[in-house]
Amino acid sequence: MNLTNKKYQEKIVREYLSFLNKVKGYSAHTVTSYKYDILQYFELNQEIGEFSNYLKLLSRKNYAKSTINRKITSVKTFLKWASKMDYFDATLIQPVTSLKSEKKLPTILSSSYINTLLDELPFQTTKEIRDKAILELMYSSGLRVSEVANLRIQNLKANKSIKVVGKGSKERVLPITARAGKAINKYLELGRIELANEQSLDYMFLGIRGGQLSDREIRRIVNLRVGTFPHSLRHTFATHLLEGGADLRVVQELLGHNDPTTTQIYTHVSKKQLKEKYKQSHPRG
Repeated sequence: MNLTNKKYQEKIVREYLSFLNKVKGYSAHTVTSYKYDILQYFELNQEIGEFSNYLKLLSRKNYAKSTINRKITSVKTFLKWASKMDYFDATLIQPVTSLKSEKKLPTILSSSYINTLLDELPFQTTKEIRDKAILELMYSSGLRVSEVANLRIQNLKANKSIKVVGKGSKERVLPITARAGKAINKYLELGRIELANEQSLDYMFLGIRGGQLSDREIRRIVNLRVGTFPHSLRHTFATHLLEGGADLRVVQELLGHNDPTTTQIYTHVSKKQLKEKYKQSHPRG
């Protein structure tokens, strides 16, 4: 097989996606993103390994610089794998420089605001009980959407902690707040029983048809109940811990970040908010 032969491109991509899923342990959402980026590259680019024309086409389509950089990384990673598998000549991969983009600080909810939102959530119907458990857990432990979707009942531990399988199939055990624990227990005792059927297996959070709750549905729930995105809850969790005195290394472990520089952004957020509070509070601010 040869990557430059369109007849084999789809077959090679399928093999790569299987490698990402089974060997690298990437989530279904991440694998789908890689698939879309690679196939789009083949569609828009005539010369495999070249990126200058591809960059121009993406810019004309008004993609954000951060999105373009992600697509370039996806394609380059794939091409390097293909060269190791002898599907492609590595010397054909042209150098490409990432586009400079402004780093946007994540949206953070204030502690009073998020606490009021969670306290005032309806907590009566099956769906309300489930949704409150999800939101309490996400703010309690800073979980990613995929981590919430893939939780199993046995992941909840008696010592007020929960075992999470994160990126790259790496496990970590996280503490949960008393309120999150109470909300989850009520859901397991009342809500999940109403939703469960033969499709449920042992997944913790279920949809209205009884199957595993999808990433998309969790995003919809977060937006519906608290008017924000799931990652905003994760950012809020991390920032509030740092503002409360938690060590950066501790927050890194809780978030499941391999690279400490990924966690550094939350220190910038805290400093920005510190300056804002200073200006608001100081008589001559």
